[in-house]
Amino acid sequence: MQSMRDTFSAHAGPFWFRDIASKEPGVGFLSEPRHANGHGMVHGGALLTLADMSVWDICRRSAGRFGAVTLTLTSEFIAPGPIGKFIMATGEPVKIGKSVMFARGLVTCEGRTLLSFSGTLKRID
Repeated sequence: MQSMRDTFSAHAGPFWFRDIASKEPGVGFLSEPRHANGHGMVHGGALLTLADMSVWDICRRSAGRFGAVTLTLTSEFIAPGPIGKFIMATGEPVKIGKSVMFARGLVTCEGRTLLSFSGTLKRID
């Protein structure tokens, strides 16, 4: 079994999650120079990774623990993400089915929307 710190998510983050006791989803990371693109803004891939983590967080808070894979992740980039700031994703479940789950949300920084997203997860055994 691989350690959590050996996963892509661990290298891409670290990601911070709202307390699991809260039903309100929330995942974020402090953007660092290593998250930057060639223009000195947060790389789109970092924002998409955060959105994917958020789809999981949203569905987990609604459905409990599960195994699944991401089927789709759709996004619209709205504004650039600054380096050195906390960037947060939150959202809502659209439908939690027995085999497929849908969620949508926003990635923001200091009240400014950076990315909108929606995603679909497929439960696996």
